[in-house]
Amino acid sequence: MSTLSYILLCMLVRKPCSGYELKQYINLFWEAHHSQIYTALNKLHEQGYVTVEIDPVHKQKKIYHLTEAGQFVVTDWFQEETNLPTQRDEFLAKVYVISLFNQEQAADLLQDRRHHYQKIQKQYQHKMQEYNLITDPTEKQKNLGRYLILKRRLMVCATELEWCAWAQDILNQTASSPSLTN
Repeated sequence: MSTLSYILLCMLVRKPCSGYELKQYINLFWEAHHSQIYTALNKLHEQGYVTVEIDPVHKQKKIYHLTEAGQFVVTDWFQEETNLPTQRDEFLAKVYVISLFNQEQAADLLQDRRHHYQKIQKQYQHKMQEYNLITDPTEKQKNLGRYLILKRRLMVCATELEWCAWAQDILNQTASSPSLTN
């Protein structure tokens, strides 16, 4: 079974969801297109790991529910060794050759990165505020994993923003003293 399929099952442990809702939840830590999600959900349904309910209000909307068999699959998968994360960051490739560009171009690169992380930091802060509004202890417990991921994402954003400020300071210093990088 694909990692995406396991992730979708994990998202359904908390509550039944539509494909659209699942896409929103997994965006915290996984990239997948709607077409990939719906293909995986159809296979999970065929395998008996999820059931499908048609939303009574919106007839086109399907709500996916985790079955007992699906929950066993999640439990087994959770105990397996976790693969190391892959890293693909075009920005870092550009940073690697930053010395080829002038001060303004290098500063623009860092500023774009800073703006990106400020934007997603605001999104995560909003989601964290939603979590903090949960008052029911059972619901709070169901959302613990989401909270942990949001907290980690906010910490990553803060670290990235701190690094951008540090890198900009280094650029400023090298503009006045080119021997700093030698």
